[in-house]
Amino acid sequence: KNEIEFPCPWDLRVIVHADRTECVRADLMKLLVEDGQVPSLADGNSSAGGKYSALRLTITARSREHLDEFCRKAAAFDGVKMIL
Repeated sequence: KNEIEFPCPWDLRVIVHADRTECVRADLMKLLVEDGQVPSLADGNSSAGGKYSALRLTITARSREHLDEFCRKAAAFDGVKMIL
């Protein structure tokens, strides 16, 4: 049985509406700082039609609950389509 040992690094991709990318980037940076994370945020790929773009970030997940809460907060930002 594979179990995740916390704390551990966790890579996330945040899919956003392309016209809201910069606003979401600013919101994510603020969330990372508030959560005590080292700001690690990079551009990912864009959709073929240009409607969506991706932002990649890595957080240090302290527990499953911490990871879920971080993702819940990030998903609530205006312009976020989904988090992978």
